[in-house]
Amino acid sequence: MKEQHALHRGLEDILEGYWIAYEQKDIEKIKQFLPNDGNILFIGTGRDEKGESIDEYIKATERDFEQSEKLEVELKNFNADSAGSVAWTAVDLDAKVTVGGKVLPLFVRFTAVLERIGGSWLFRQMHLSFPAEGQKEGESFPVK
Repeated sequence: MKEQHALHRGLEDILEGYWIAYEQKDIEKIKQFLPNDGNILFIGTGRDEKGESIDEYIKATERDFEQSEKLEVELKNFNADSAGSVAWTAVDLDAKVTVGGKVLPLFVRFTAVLERIGGSWLFRQMHLSFPAEGQKEGESFPVK
């Protein structure tokens, strides 16, 4: 149990560090959370935000930074588990993004798969999603 708690806390620290680097728009810090071999799968919230390499991921992240003035992210409801050198996490993000002088509050779900490489947990897969607009609590589909 103690070992599981340490793993959970360590993964939560990694996600917090990643999102702090994101808020700071610091690509070099973000790269510290990515494997050197260039392999990652990421899926963002936009239809075109899907890539299978770190280069594509960095390009999409830089676009986020260019299109926003300020980014704030608060992690909530963190979950994690692992098997050997692979771990998976899920967290809710309460975010505020400033675009064109307007603050947009966003609720985002973030899941990730990490691999332990050289003593560090590094992202292999990331997925962000918004709950379906128009889908009410207790409904399975966003049917109006």
